[in-house]
Amino acid sequence: SARSWRGRPDGTGLEPMSGGGFDNSIEIAFMPSGETIGTMTYFIDPQDGQRDALMHWVEGGTYPKPGPVIGEDGLKLTGELMPTMTKMPRVAPSGIVRFRGKAFGAAYEGNLFNAEFNTGRIIRHIVIPDGATYKTEDEVFVKSASQDSHLTDVLQDADGSMLVVATGGWFIEGCPLSRVAKPDVRGGIYRIRKKDAPLVRDPWGKKLNLEAHPAQSLVTYLTNAKPAVRDRAVEEIVLKGESAVAPVIRVLPAIANADMRAAAVFALSRIATPAALAGVRASLTDKSPVVRTAAARALGLARDGKSVGQLSKMVVSDVLQVKRQAATALGQIGDQKAVPALLAAAAAKSDRFTDHAVIYALMTLGDTGALVKALDSPSPKTRIAALIALDQMDGAPLRKEQVVPVLESKDEELRNTGLWLAAHHPEWTDIVVRYLQKSMQSGALSDSETGSVRQLMLTFIRQRELESFVADKLNSAAVTPATKSFLLDIIGSSSLKQLPASWVASIGSLLDSDQSGIKSQVLGLIESRRITQLNGKLDQIIRNPSSPVDVQLKAMSARILSSPALSAEEFGLLEKYLGPGYDSPVRQMAVRLLSHARLNKDQLLSLAGNRIKGAETFLLPGLLETFEGNSDAEVGRELVAALRSGGVRLDNLSETDLKRILKGFPAEVQTQAEPLVATLRAQHAERLAALRKMEELYKGGDVGEGRKLFYGKAACSSCHAVGAEGGRFGPDLTNIGEIRSKHDILEAIVYPSASFAREYETFRVVTGNGSYMGVIKDQLPESIVIEVGPAPGIHIPRAEIRNIEPQTLSMMPPGLDKQLSTQEMSNLVAFLEALPYRVDRMIRAREAK
Repeated sequence: SARSWRGRPDGTGLEPMSGGGFDNSIEIAFMPSGETIGTMTYFIDPQDGQRDALMHWVEGGTYPKPGPVIGEDGLKLTGELMPTMTKMPRVAPSGIVRFRGKAFGAAYEGNLFNAEFNTGRIIRHIVIPDGATYKTEDEVFVKSASQDSHLTDVLQDADGSMLVVATGGWFIEGCPLSRVAKPDVRGGIYRIRKKDAPLVRDPWGKKLNLEAHPAQSLVTYLTNAKPAVRDRAVEEIVLKGESAVAPVIRVLPAIANADMRAAAVFALSRIATPAALAGVRASLTDKSPVVRTAAARALGLARDGKSVGQLSKMVVSDVLQVKRQAATALGQIGDQKAVPALLAAAAAKSDRFTDHAVIYALMTLGDTGALVKALDSPSPKTRIAALIALDQMDGAPLRKEQVVPVLESKDEELRNTGLWLAAHHPEWTDIVVRYLQKSMQSGALSDSETGSVRQLMLTFIRQRELESFVADKLNSAAVTPATKSFLLDIIGSSSLKQLPASWVASIGSLLDSDQSGIKSQVLGLIESRRITQLNGKLDQIIRNPSSPVDVQLKAMSARILSSPALSAEEFGLLEKYLGPGYDSPVRQMAVRLLSHARLNKDQLLSLAGNRIKGAETFLLPGLLETFEGNSDAEVGRELVAALRSGGVRLDNLSETDLKRILKGFPAEVQTQAEPLVATLRAQHAERLAALRKMEELYKGGDVGEGRKLFYGKAACSSCHAVGAEGGRFGPDLTNIGEIRSKHDILEAIVYPSASFAREYETFRVVTGNGSYMGVIKDQLPESIVIEVGPAPGIHIPRAEIRNIEPQTLSMMPPGLDKQLSTQEMSNLVAFLEALPYRVDRMIRAREAK
């Protein structure tokens, strides 16, 4: 549980401290010269016991506050993060290999093959050059017919065949976090060959005795058809050293294959004698960009000053992939004579990868004078490169006065760079507020600027000037609802422990808004930030019979967090909304509110007697949560009696959860509950067989009808997204049909607590005033954000946290299969199985009509 230590900033000299901390954490107080100057908290992952993230400093001190990985490692930035080569769905990659040779055919050479543990697939990534980098076209190469196959690696053997490794029995700590182990499922290693492929003799070249060959003979094997033989020849050439340089240089022009010439260039670079580097330098003018790139990389790593002239020409005029590597090499060599060429390259047409290499080289070379002069360049791209390099160089010579004209520029890309730079300087408050006032008055923010302004405001949110600016905009009748919504989102996302009084007053005024979207957002914000000062207004909304149901419930949800007791009127309202006459989302929210409220004995007895009996399976687990922590014997007896009555189905209740809910009641109640526990234990053993029957039952569904259910009656979209549509509380399901079997999908629907997607595990956060059960979405310096449903997350100050407990209960309500007919379930499963490809094709076909 809680462990506190003290020691020196380098982590040495640690010794236990008394008190402090909360479960699943370690607090370390750094005490140079015996004086405490700061405390850091590490979160301990309850799944694997490892340190997950550095959380915050409790006290002040001279050490910088930790941030994301980039900040922690002190990495230099050249702008926004670079795009990806391949976007994977929620899978568990577990092995990758680059295919070499033509054993599968010429189209397969250079492809990447990736094993996916949780899908039983090997994915083929066809690598295609794309500017200075690559992109891929992806297809399934291997797909196991068994849902119990878990592939952990993919390798290429020397004869060109492929080896696929499967672990066998379900690895229960994998993804999803399954509770059902299958040790009877065997593993294996499988070999894949092209049909009728000829036998490859001596694929490793062991019979060639290459170590005994002279250099003149070894170079002939650089073009051998067998990749493993070529690799061994290169290793032997490097071992020969200087005696192999002349033979390699002589044979280089005669090697037709560019990849093989590049391998020879790398061999020369590893020998690294003056003659060998001269051979590498000569390859800077090779006809192939592959070879020129290899030579530039080798010379950069060798810090070869003699190549600066040619590399400077290449960085300006060559193709993008070579320009990128030439820029990198110039930065590695460290000669400031390359700065003019790099600035010229910055102005030329490029892509994000080339820009990154050029800017990083400029900051590495550190020619402050040349970069300051470049701020007056007529080229916006040159100015952008100079601005970022000056900002990120050691010593950060960029000044805020140099950024002011950038923020006023008519060039959008240059202006966005100014916003990005300002967001990294909390001390530049004055120029930031002036910019925000001007931009918000004009109302002319572009989509790309909106993201930059958001980050800017979150960075400066603690500054008094910005506090006044936000309050004025929220109170102004001239400000559009869209702008007010943007500002409310900023407030909700901020790391402020306590909101300023001026903001609270403005938020309270917006509760009277006739804009339903604004009102709903304000209620979510009040709940998220636990604004107790507005409880009176919330009570008015709750008691107002003309308030829409969803508004009443959102208001009650916000009020309950700080004032959890329910009046008889409020309790009756929630009981009413539990009824079958209301839509599923309304009923589920009513259950959630009851579980968060502090119910008195009469209210609990009413629930046990009137609602537990005959409760629908998707509502029962949530209703039972209202009884956790209670110890009244009469309430316990009434609850157990209701559960044992014939009208209650326990399909979606686990033995562990029932024991947790009942543990506070007297022994007599526990004894009365023993038959229930035995029933649940037997039901758990029957689940696998039940799922197999469902796989046969739910088939032949209509994808289009299933889509309607997903966004309608089944209400899946309130928590899950497909593409750009839907909620973000639960895992994104865009690619669910690609990465999960029908068995897995059904298990998640019918028994949601049997399987968890990583990052969506349920935790119970205990404070001095109560507890919150949900998904931890964010870890802020002074608070954690936990989402207990589709509503905005709740900020819980760390100082109030007593314990954080992992739970086995999923936040997804069970019993959806009981709400839908057999045909509707078949349709919904068909829709989920079809994601993403068949649905995409279906939508395109409809649009074409």
